[in-house]
Amino acid sequence: MAEQGAATQRKLWFGEYDLSGDMNAMRLSLGAARQDNTRFGDDTEIGAGGLTTILMEHEGIWLAGSDSVDEVLSAQMAVADLPISIGPETGADGEVGYLFRAMEGLYMPINAGVIGSMHRFRVSAEGSGGDRAVRSTIMHNATRTATANGTARQLGAVTVTQKVYATLHVISASASDTLDVIVESDSASGFGASPETQITFTQATAITKEYQTAAGAITDDWWRVGYTIAGTDPSFEFVVLIGIL
Repeated sequence: MAEQGAATQRKLWFGEYDLSGDMNAMRLSLGAARQDNTRFGDDTEIGAGGLTTILMEHEGIWLAGSDSVDEVLSAQMAVADLPISIGPETGADGEVGYLFRAMEGLYMPINAGVIGSMHRFRVSAEGSGGDRAVRSTIMHNATRTATANGTARQLGAVTVTQKVYATLHVISASASDTLDVIVESDSASGFGASPETQITFTQATAITKEYQTAAGAITDDWWRVGYTIAGTDPSFEFVVLIGIL
């Protein structure tokens, strides 16, 4: 993969909202607490990996109004297990992403409000729900008006000790229409063998978000997103990330 160079695009899907255009600084920190495992007879410290941590810290330009970044972040304060997905590149299908659940613990609507400067804000959230952040693949990021399947990608099999993780972010939805999204697997790239539905998201009739998992073992190594759209004049913008851990 080519060097990314100067950061001009990053993607943040925060629940059912795309807040990317409000941000100008993003940080995702994944860690593990070091535990001392040194014992009598050892002459050097021995460490062991402890609990993992997720910390998201972002800054941006403040904006008020309906569905604005201020309204969204104010409403999500202290709400646990919010599905969040981050795209470190442009957010295009096939790119790397990170998905996790978190609780917003800090929202600073006035951050360094100095006269003459832009009105900046700061937000941070930490992992909740008991799962680690999952390095994933952006499987779908587009607006759709008709039923179809997404691009098949060889993400790998899921061992008996692993899970497949997926997030769905429905960013916009036409009124009185429906969207059904599934995650399928198969042993062949053309999905002509025996496709299996591994995850079924709740039907969407408005903007929404969802985080789901499916336990291994799953021997199929090809994956895709399927979506069924119905209604009189349907249009849905939605994002799906899939990862295995």
